[in-house]
Amino acid sequence: MKAAVVGGGLAGLAAALDLVDCGHHVTVYEARPTLGGAVQTLPEREGDPDPPPDNGQHIALGCFTEYLRFLARIGEAGSVLRKRLALPVVGESRRVATISSNPLSILGYRHLDRGERLAVLRTLLRLRTATASDGETFGDLLRRLGQSQEAIDRFWDVFIRPALNLRTDEASAAVGAFTVRTALLSGRAAADLVLPVRPLGAMHGDAAGRALEAAGANVRTGTRVDSLDDLDADTVVVAIPPAESARLLGDEPVPLEDSPIVSVPLLFHRPLLRFPLAAMLDSDAHWIFDRGALTGHEPQARGQYLTVVSSGVPELLEIRGRGLVDRIAGQLTERLGAAELLWSRVSREPRATVALRPGQAAVRPGTETRYPNVVRAGTWIDTGWPATMESAVRSGRAAARALTAEKTTPIPA
Repeated sequence: MKAAVVGGGLAGLAAALDLVDCGHHVTVYEARPTLGGAVQTLPEREGDPDPPPDNGQHIALGCFTEYLRFLARIGEAGSVLRKRLALPVVGESRRVATISSNPLSILGYRHLDRGERLAVLRTLLRLRTATASDGETFGDLLRRLGQSQEAIDRFWDVFIRPALNLRTDEASAAVGAFTVRTALLSGRAAADLVLPVRPLGAMHGDAAGRALEAAGANVRTGTRVDSLDDLDADTVVVAIPPAESARLLGDEPVPLEDSPIVSVPLLFHRPLLRFPLAAMLDSDAHWIFDRGALTGHEPQARGQYLTVVSSGVPELLEIRGRGLVDRIAGQLTERLGAAELLWSRVSREPRATVALRPGQAAVRPGTETRYPNVVRAGTWIDTGWPATMESAVRSGRAAARALTAEKTTPIPA
């Protein structure tokens, strides 16, 4: 049976791999010149450090089981570093406190006073069973469970913002509660940080393309599909963003908003960050990663190669490149110490994820379409997960199962 997969992001690649493994003759169509979708390495420029910068520091968690299986399937299981969650959080006065996978560690979180820490711990335990509605924000739920705005700003937002690409007071309570329960309340291994140690393009799109071709699939990059009628296929997976999917399927656009991610790679003449990664309070630099240390490519002459990620901050999209670099680098040096900036780049992803605000669960479509032989996939469809790499892979595998009618055990949420 001939199967076409439209879209070479993680969702489409996961679907294509399952289909080819089931014996289908698969062709993948990707409009970009490279596979990987939202997970990319920036085009190389003269003067870039090694390794070349990615379009953001995409990280996974230990609970991303299907994403980790995907990496193993394409031969890239060894391209990630798995670390127990121990996130240093740098405050305004340069004081550092750590968030870890042990709930009792909250009692030592010095960015809140003792009473606030106890309240955070009580709320975390209450979230195991609390009713979380998609009709309110996660911030509203936390306040109902006894949290102050200070605790939301200085503890909950540190974790929720990069996970959901929205502030706690913007994200759906149902999605926020799912994230906390799955990552922080499902055992310590679920909260492990899974960090890439190779360029994202090489370990995702490039590796998946090789795996597909080795299995007999046909991969066509730089090829835009304008109509399903143009495809020589018995079954089709449409694994592209919401607006493009609606266009191709002839559907009304799904009313889902986008949320951006801005990433600023920076090379300083001396080390500033003494941790592999850290978060910063009251700053546009939400999370900072020592890219040189994490990838095993420390800069020469004692410099430091950092990647700064800002999640869900649309106002940063409006700042010109040099101004944005100066703003982010200035916030780092003000907080971490003076240093000379030697090199920089900027990556803007205006449509990095869908914004899962209250009420959005009801409009996320499922895998099925109005065509019996066509299914959809993508982080934005209803996988039960936030719009993450895990959601992408799960959606692709669900699409493949729907087409092959395999009697398999559903992937649990």
